[in-house]
Amino acid sequence: MHHALIVDEPSGFRTALSVQLAAELDAAEVLQTDGVREAFRLVREHRPGLVLVDTERFGNPGIDFVRRVSATCHAVHVLVLAGTDTTAAPVWALRAGAHGFVAKQRGLPDVLQAVRGVLSGYLVFPMHTLEAARQIGEAHDPGLRRLSNREITILQYLARGHSNKSIAAELLISSKTVSTHKANIMAKLNVGSLVEMVDYARRHQLV
Repeated sequence: MHHALIVDEPSGFRTALSVQLAAELDAAEVLQTDGVREAFRLVREHRPGLVLVDTERFGNPGIDFVRRVSATCHAVHVLVLAGTDTTAAPVWALRAGAHGFVAKQRGLPDVLQAVRGVLSGYLVFPMHTLEAARQIGEAHDPGLRRLSNREITILQYLARGHSNKSIAAELLISSKTVSTHKANIMAKLNVGSLVEMVDYARRHQLV
């Protein structure tokens, strides 16, 4: 990984996280900013492999930042931070396209564990989050309940424009396995094409 980016107010936590990330990821540079506009400029300029953003600190502009990065920078892994655990915040993070959510109050070890999970291709959220997201979608279509967590992950990658090959590389699985998951997703959602699958993901705000 060439770069990582932390989007948060200056603090001892941000400094310590930067040091730990540099060691953990062998990153060429850990960029830092306390402004979402500057953050998006840094993303476009440096294309970091990982972005950590405290959306609680920035409110709606922070969520909008996550949406923009997820929609336009498919190779960037986004981990949302917050000061404390809440019920709604991780659901909003998931619906905005983030790859994970972790509360800073849990400490640096938990944040670093979340980083490892996100970079390994997993969705890293509190236990209740995926179920809550499913319930939101089930108001319109119960098909979402049929998907496993891994299938939701692959559906999100597909909806963001990733190929089977790139998904396989991200998740450390074979392209054949991705194709199998893709076929299973289509069957469970009763859709007949990739276009319909992507439309489903967008309608249910999974990306």
